[in-house]
Amino acid sequence: MLPPNEPEAAGHDELQGIGSGEDRPPMDELALRPWLQQGEPARGAELETLGLTLYAGHPELSLVNLPTAFIESGVRVLKELGTYVLAGGVLEDGDIMQMRQDLPYLVGIHAVPPAGDDDLPVMRVVMLA
Repeated sequence: MLPPNEPEAAGHDELQGIGSGEDRPPMDELALRPWLQQGEPARGAELETLGLTLYAGHPELSLVNLPTAFIESGVRVLKELGTYVLAGGVLEDGDIMQMRQDLPYLVGIHAVPPAGDDDLPVMRVVMLA
């Protein structure tokens, strides 16, 4: 886990730029800054499973751009999906899955190309509803 207050975290500089008092941008501008986009890491925390590739031959699962307040919920979602995969389930690019009641109802799965030659395949979990 890489929280957004770490200097090397995605969006760290941007979060520092939010400022306070008179230096803070107006709320209508701040409201246009999206969270939970699962493209490139831009702000917030990054969560990723470790071991699905090794133990199940399945790409790792990740969440990026996660607000700090949602880290606990994000960990629960990844644990639930990781358990599903370790029990023999397979998640594929484009899948939409209904989760149990105490988790987000619908999540999507989006394959992400490896960033480098040494990177493992990753599938991003997209919160849909």
